[in-house]
Amino acid sequence: MSNENYISYSATQDFLSARRRSSTLIASGVMLCIFSPIVLLILISLTRLDILTWSINFATGIGVIVLLTFIATAVALFIAGNRWLKVHENYEYEDCNLSNNVREKIIKENKVYENQHMIFKIIGITFCILSAIPLMSGALFVDALASSRLDDLMTGFSSATLLLVGIGVFFLVKTNIIHDSFNIILQLDDYTSEKKAGKKLIEKYATIYWMIISFIYLAYSFLSNNWNQSWIIWPLAGIAYGIFEAVMSLKKKKAVSE
Repeated sequence: MSNENYISYSATQDFLSARRRSSTLIASGVMLCIFSPIVLLILISLTRLDILTWSINFATGIGVIVLLTFIATAVALFIAGNRWLKVHENYEYEDCNLSNNVREKIIKENKVYENQHMIFKIIGITFCILSAIPLMSGALFVDALASSRLDDLMTGFSSATLLLVGIGVFFLVKTNIIHDSFNIILQLDDYTSEKKAGKKLIEKYATIYWMIISFIYLAYSFLSNNWNQSWIIWPLAGIAYGIFEAVMSLKKKKAVSE
């Protein structure tokens, strides 16, 4: 293969650098989406427990304003992050032809990052595991509070769960984007030549999918005024998307093998 068909080392560095910038922006956006109902849940809980003297409608209104502000900021971060993802985005869907010298350099950089990747994964997973503690701690108040008061307290505790989940997800999203950048260049794991072919199709459907989920979340929350429980749509949507992506990948793999 002639040298002109190889990707230059400077081009790979531009790609990796852009993905690092994007990782922080996108991870922050995801974290803000998870954080968005926290103030609303706290205000609803404090109002129903008579710690705040506000009316429930006033508390909900303030909480919704904060929620929408967080969502708007997150969308801005996603747009900014997507700008950096556009740098050499074709690498994600096409074969990356590297000279032996460039490949060796990228492999060394990948090995250096592996330690940080492992640390970020440990931090992220730890926070996600710890997020169960606030909800489980509700059992300590079962005998002390009536069921309705316990529900109001648990609404407040769920905000602590979202806080811990958001922090954990930030680290996981950030490090996975960077880690995937090396896999894209080196064509490893989910970015082999065969799997790259189906990536663009999956991402096209993913954009539509998350727009629909956002519409369902906002429509249901506003119509039902059930903001303290509607947040469950997001983790369920995340699980459903994982299933969707796995099914699409299996179909693509089957088509390639045939």
